[in-house]
Amino acid sequence: MENLRDSFDTSQLLRLVDRLDIYLAELGGITAIRDELLTLHAMALTIVKGIALTVPAENACIWAGAESLQMDLEALASWARSAQLIIAPLVNLAPQHEA
Repeated sequence: MENLRDSFDTSQLLRLVDRLDIYLAELGGITAIRDELLTLHAMALTIVKGIALTVPAENACIWAGAESLQMDLEALASWARSAQLIIAPLVNLAPQHEA
């Protein structure tokens, strides 16, 4: 605990919140990501199952949409990995239970 007191900068947690807010704003929020996934699903149904397209067809490009969403999710995944590293010392405060 003493080592944590000497080395842990709690402001890191606030910076994580700020970075998450920035990423989500750039992506249009969680709702936008959800909508992009639903659009990809509709386009995939058309390509894979031959079902009529249920999303606007203008500028519809499944690989471009998938690539864009993949990059957005990678940015979020990178943020999540950073967050995990930052909060790990706090997780390690859990008492060790003997079996």
